[in-house]
Amino acid sequence: MSDDASARLNLPYLAAGQLQKHVTLNEALTRLDALIQTAVVSRTLAVEPTAADDGALYILPEGATGADWAGRAAGTLMRAEAGGWRSVEAPEGLLAVVLDSQEVLVQRGGAWAPLPLGEKVLQQLTRLGLNTDADATNVFAARLNKALWTALESESGGDGDLRFTFNKQGAGDVLSLLFQSGWGGRAELGLIGDDDLKLKVSADGGTWRDVFAVDRTTGRMWLPQGAMRREAVVMTWNGDWVPPVWAQWVQATCGGGGGGGGVGAHGPSGTARHGGGGGGAGGVTAAVWPIAAVADGLSVVIGQGGASGTAGGESTITVGGVRFLTGEGGQAGAAGSALGAGGAGGGGLVRANAGGTASVGGIAGAGQAEDRPDGSGGGGAGGGVSAADAAHAGGAGGIGGLLHLRAEGGAGSAGAGGDGRDAPAVDIGFAGGGGAGGGASGSGAGHRGGDGGLYGAGGGGGGAGLTAGGLGGSGAAGVVLLTAIG
Repeated sequence: MSDDASARLNLPYLAAGQLQKHVTLNEALTRLDALIQTAVVSRTLAVEPTAADDGALYILPEGATGADWAGRAAGTLMRAEAGGWRSVEAPEGLLAVVLDSQEVLVQRGGAWAPLPLGEKVLQQLTRLGLNTDADATNVFAARLNKALWTALESESGGDGDLRFTFNKQGAGDVLSLLFQSGWGGRAELGLIGDDDLKLKVSADGGTWRDVFAVDRTTGRMWLPQGAMRREAVVMTWNGDWVPPVWAQWVQATCGGGGGGGGVGAHGPSGTARHGGGGGGAGGVTAAVWPIAAVADGLSVVIGQGGASGTAGGESTITVGGVRFLTGEGGQAGAAGSALGAGGAGGGGLVRANAGGTASVGGIAGAGQAEDRPDGSGGGGAGGGVSAADAAHAGGAGGIGGLLHLRAEGGAGSAGAGGDGRDAPAVDIGFAGGGGAGGGASGSGAGHRGGDGGLYGAGGGGGGAGLTAGGLGGSGAAGVVLLTAIG
């Protein structure tokens, strides 16, 4: 123990019989003023201030300049005193608050270091705020723009993994991540009131809707609002279509154009004259493709409906020049001069509905509806005239979508054949009703057949006559229905 100064703070002692004791005492008090509750103005200012408050403390950085600061070691504690500067020896363990950076330093091993000491462990903190104030409800609070968590690498003593663990006390408690906008809840994910994973969302922070729940025992997901996204486009024109970016599958239905009804026969009284056959409905094909196969887009051609006595055109879907799907056109009904056979329906896994066949012994044959009950109806045949000059009515048009969304066929009559009805809801059922056959005439021209309803229905055959046969009705144009599924 020194007889001249205290062991730790190096405060000078008064000697017995010392003259001017006040000088020594004042020196000791000055040191105490610097070392007790030490508050440092800055530890980064490198230029010696020209006018510092008496008692102001600075920790010198590297390369400090000025009459009294230059040449001193970094970390030196300097005190402004009576217009000058003097260094203050900082003992081991001295704590200093740095006012401009709001940090606490400790003198350790001849250098200043941030708290904590030793192994840098902070234990049993009850509240922590980062750039904001924590409170009794939010005991940890952080106000910042970015945060980074990264795994401790194996070369640094870790294992390279990073796993966050959140725990709640019991199944009935809540463990969740709450996402807010303007301090209003918009989404919550977690174990909310039980131990199954849930996600719910809100537009206003008050009314919440469940999005999904995952059963912890089976791993099955429950989607109360539904999850699959579907968008359909009904193409009635030639062109290209590119699937939306969210699509995973494309479901395609391709329907060809309906065939036109045949022209009714005509001839002199006392001869049998057949009406024209009904036109066949356009064929229907369907497929489902993964998005990878069609992501660049599809080229669509729509088959046109056949005019009187003309077959319907085929509808096609091609991808990169390769034909992926074809809906065949329905065949035209035969003319009455060829006995008025009904036109065949377009091909597919199930052939489309055929047109009705003409008759001279009674009402002409109706268009088919049952051969393909989900497809468009065939056209009814035109009415014929018997050798006894008895004129008969045309056949009814076949019903489109017989077991689906019905589109009624045209009604047969002694006059002009009725037109078929259009498909009632194209995006889920596109079958149109077939046109009815026109009635025959024993004394003049046969009546015209009805047109097929959209999409792909056959036209009705024309009725037979004395002076002229009735024209067949037109078949309806085809269609391509594309549904994106995500």
